[in-house]
Amino acid sequence: MGTRNLTVVVHNQEVKVACYGQFDGYPDSLGLKLLQFFSNPENTENLKEILPKVRLWNKKDQKRQDEFLESISCTNGILNEKQKDAFKKRYPFRYRERYGKLIEGQILEVLLEFRHLDEIATTDAYDFASDSLFCEWAYVIDYDKNTFEVYKGLNTSCISEEDRFYSIYDGENDYYPVKIIASFPLDDLPDENEFLFQCSTQ
Repeated sequence: MGTRNLTVVVHNQEVKVACYGQFDGYPDSLGLKLLQFFSNPENTENLKEILPKVRLWNKKDQKRQDEFLESISCTNGILNEKQKDAFKKRYPFRYRERYGKLIEGQILEVLLEFRHLDEIATTDAYDFASDSLFCEWAYVIDYDKNTFEVYKGLNTSCISEEDRFYSIYDGENDYYPVKIIASFPLDDLPDENEFLFQCSTQ
C-alpha cells in the first residue's frame, strides 16, 4: 500500500541518512522492521561504527556524477547494460541504492553491506518531512539522544521551535512538518505490541 515515509539517522549532530520510502510506512510495517533491526544490539553498534564515514549526497556529488555519466555517453539518465556496469564500478553504493529496488527499511542493511567503503553518500530526502500531507510517517534514529522516534503526518495543529523538523517549515503550507508521537530509548526498546500501542494512542 502506498504510504510515503522517511527514515532518518542522526549521529554527531549530523543527518547521515534521510531515506524516502514509497510503500508501507505504517508503524505495523516499516516501524516494526526498524524496531526489529535496532532491537539487535549488534546491528545498533555496527551501524554506529560506520556512521562517521556516511554523509548525505550533495550538489558536488551530483555534478561529478553527471560528468561521469556524460563520459560514458549516458545523456538521458537511462543506462544500458555496459553503462550500468561502469556506473556500478564507480558508484557501488549508489548503484545499489538507486537500482537495487530496496524495500522500506532496507537502507540500513545496505549500509552495513557496504561498510568496507571509505565513504558512503546517501540520497538526501530530509526535506520530505516538511509537508506532512505527503509524508505520512517518519522514523528518526538519533544516536546523540539515544532515541528511536516516531513521527506522524497529516499535521495541521502547528509546530514549535523545539520540534525536530521546525527549521524546514516554509511558514505557508496548511500542513506542518511531521509531528513526533512516540520516542523510545535505543538501549531499552519495547516489544512489538507495546510499540504499536504507543504509536496508536496518539
